[in-house]
Amino acid sequence: MDLTVQIIQAVTTEHKDRVKELFGEYLTWANSMVIQHFNVSFDVREVLEQDLAKLNQFSPPVGRLLMVEVETEIVGCSCLQKIGREIGEIKRVYVRSPYRKQGIGRFLLEAIVEEARQIGYAKIRLDSAPFQQEAQALYRSLGFREIEPYPESDISEKYRKNWTFMELTVSGKSNVSA
Repeated sequence: MDLTVQIIQAVTTEHKDRVKELFGEYLTWANSMVIQHFNVSFDVREVLEQDLAKLNQFSPPVGRLLMVEVETEIVGCSCLQKIGREIGEIKRVYVRSPYRKQGIGRFLLEAIVEEARQIGYAKIRLDSAPFQQEAQALYRSLGFREIEPYPESDISEKYRKNWTFMELTVSGKSNVSA
């Protein structure tokens, strides 16, 4: 059975309610993994509220907040924000568990990369936790390569040595305004 899969730019209040759910799920999962791997935790509600307060950084013209819809259900999201004159950063790539391993994550990531290309970013960066090996393999398969930690990353200095930082060149020229 072929599924109907589409990308939606989150703009409405209803969309943002779905994003809140997805971010909450992602942060709950990430917190459990951080506890398991580093024996520390963070306040999921506090981080979620901080994320929601900064949603405008993912708005056009220099950002994007994409959701992926399968049939009529929102099952994932990905964000893009400007971190430098010609550089975007991908954040919160997430697909709900029942929809993983079906190519939906790749579809979503390809869409956010294409958005970065259309905006005019020369490069896009991301950071990935050590327990996200499948995501890292996906990033590599799309041409991302490992780089040194970049200063705009919100990963604490204490944990940067454990994280993977990646970059993809998306165009030779940038038309992003300063």
